[in-house]
Amino acid sequence: MIVGIVAEYNPFHNGHKLQIDYAKNVLKADAVVVAMSGSFTQRGEIACFDKYTRAHAALISGADIILEIPTIFATASAREFAAAGVQLLANTGIVDTILFGAESDDVDLFKEAAHKLVKLEKSGELDKEINSSMASGDSYASARSKALERHIPTELISNPNNILGLEYCRYIIDKRLNMDIAIIKRQGNEYNEIALTGELSSASAIRAHLNETGLVVAIPEETKEIYKEAASVACNDISSMLHYKLITETDYEKYLDCTSDLADRIKNNLKDYISFSLFCDLLKTKNIAYSRISRVLCHILLDLTQEDFEKAKADGYIKYLRMLGFSKNGSAFLGIIKEKASAPLLTSPNDLIDSHDIYAADLYRVVVTEKTGETFPNEFNRKFDLVNI
Repeated sequence: MIVGIVAEYNPFHNGHKLQIDYAKNVLKADAVVVAMSGSFTQRGEIACFDKYTRAHAALISGADIILEIPTIFATASAREFAAAGVQLLANTGIVDTILFGAESDDVDLFKEAAHKLVKLEKSGELDKEINSSMASGDSYASARSKALERHIPTELISNPNNILGLEYCRYIIDKRLNMDIAIIKRQGNEYNEIALTGELSSASAIRAHLNETGLVVAIPEETKEIYKEAASVACNDISSMLHYKLITETDYEKYLDCTSDLADRIKNNLKDYISFSLFCDLLKTKNIAYSRISRVLCHILLDLTQEDFEKAKADGYIKYLRMLGFSKNGSAFLGIIKEKASAPLLTSPNDLIDSHDIYAADLYRVVVTEKTGETFPNEFNRKFDLVNI
């Protein structure tokens, strides 16, 4: 069995290690392959540590191969993030099981709900209900949520981890992928809970306390030295470059997920811009969540347009397998991936890489350099991370 995990590891913590241990010790996986976001995350924020540091932490904690989710999908909605992550793992040709954490470990519950969701979407019934709600004044997100509540168990659409799990299942069923699912029940605090609760604190809590005790109490012992040597960044470290981008760019609507209403809000409130997070707070409304706004601002910063997104999606989400690192055990599967994969495995940093991924990495390098006053390698000076354990 080869287990695949879709993750951000922002940062890698004890809960993530628990999941990998579950794959190895309970599911008896021969290898764990991870599809991981790169320099920016699904919440639309810069990752707290660079992707190579996060990949290295995962590798020394038991993961075997780390592949990067393309930036345009790593910063997209939960639905598209999940789809790209699963497709990336499917394209390896070796992953047969997707493992994810959720509040419920009832596999049948997720599968039944996903089958129902696919049926509703294909029949057009879901769209009819959504359009009806939108005609009454609801936003798309609110209308879709209400429509789903009529058909899908509430517990599966009211929690971020459950929503992602449902989306993994939906994509597997919709695309008829030859993959099964496995679930590990989440332990510790809630996904967005920012209070540290000991060894199983959430990534949100760890980020909130990054410069205090977050990394001390909630990450695997073997990763502490890695993080100690790495530079950490925060969402507001992109504030100046985003401000400049918003001033010099006026056609906001061309960017991914940016509606005309949100574009107008950005233009009308730009005079009050102070920082990334404060601007997100300023722009949010009853119908536009903070996370939606942060993603749109991230897309503007990274030059990710709606046209770019539609083309990447039409091309099947994944054009190549961008490897960030592998373990000694993982190296034994690289030849099999090259033979079976439905997308080329990049074996050199100088191989063709999507310009959006290069740009995102370059912006990350600028942020780290300005914050630390030290040089930071670019994508073409990087070597694959081999963890010899």
